[in-house]
Amino acid sequence: MIRDRHDAPEQRDLRLYDATDIPWIATVVDHVVDARGQPWRILRERLEHSSIRAPRVDAILGALRRVLGGNAERARIARRLRGVVLGHAALDSRQRAARLDAASQLLGIDPPEVDQLMWIDLASERPVSLPDGRPEERRLAAYANLDRIQRAVRRARELRLVVWGEAHELIRTAKRHGLLVTVSRGGDATVLEIVGPLALFHDTGVYGGALAGVIPLLADLARFELTVHCDFGYGPSILRIVPPVLLPPVVPRGKPSLAASLARDLAKAAPALIIERDPPPIAHATALSFPDLAIEHAARRTWIEVIGFATEQYLAAQLARYAAAGVPVILCVHDKRRDTVTDDDPRILRFHGRLAAAAVLTRL
Repeated sequence: MIRDRHDAPEQRDLRLYDATDIPWIATVVDHVVDARGQPWRILRERLEHSSIRAPRVDAILGALRRVLGGNAERARIARRLRGVVLGHAALDSRQRAARLDAASQLLGIDPPEVDQLMWIDLASERPVSLPDGRPEERRLAAYANLDRIQRAVRRARELRLVVWGEAHELIRTAKRHGLLVTVSRGGDATVLEIVGPLALFHDTGVYGGALAGVIPLLADLARFELTVHCDFGYGPSILRIVPPVLLPPVVPRGKPSLAASLARDLAKAAPALIIERDPPPIAHATALSFPDLAIEHAARRTWIEVIGFATEQYLAAQLARYAAAGVPVILCVHDKRRDTVTDDDPRILRFHGRLAAAAVLTRL
């Protein structure tokens, strides 16, 4: 059946890897182990002649590269070796061998290894290396699944995530990533409506990366339904992801958020303030708002929400939610989004770079 580009898109479940895929993934890993020490291009040539379909092989090899890591170190080594070995063209084997020997003595690397490592930062030329032994098939399938879902959300116009059970950490993380997310109650579930990168006019790549960074948290959800309205260049499509989904375990986040840094700076600048981090959500009807801080100042309680990406419509909707709940709020919006910010609204505070405590105190 040929569907017109402008017809309503059909919804389908995103095909992810599960236990039924482990046998053929094990075959790919067998080839990887056999090719250890040889360039990746040799491994790919072997797999091209296997019975496994190429797209599936590429997905697992991509997951393997992600698991192994080490690109930055390989690039550093390769650049240094090329700087030592290369110069004007070496026109004979004697001259080439002399250069390799000189680099070997300077860097403490055997001459044959110098020849291999010199192009190690090129994906096809670096040798297959398994420093931790044979990779586990389920782990590769989990990372391949993560990549598939992240590719979809990077091409999304909008997402709808319905979560049954505790969702506060997921919502807080989405906000820390600066996502345009609207939260509401839907019966016994929490509903997150998230703007996709294709719905924005600027910073779509950065926003897509921020959105992809939230997807690993799905691994901690027992029951959810993610619907992605996306477009891969051949017309709109709707993909659905529901458990069980094999994903890598969640890695704890690193550096503190802007809101956490602001809370620390405010406590130093004005010790008399009563500051509550991650206060309970503000509810009005079915709508939920998640401020980052609640600050009691001069017998008045004000809520602070830090917003990364913003559109005029999103800011207006957030202000309307807080107003309907009768809650005073300050929305802190990065100055990079200045075209979306109304300067004369006292509830909006623009900032550039670090969110300064002095600016917040002045607004309070």
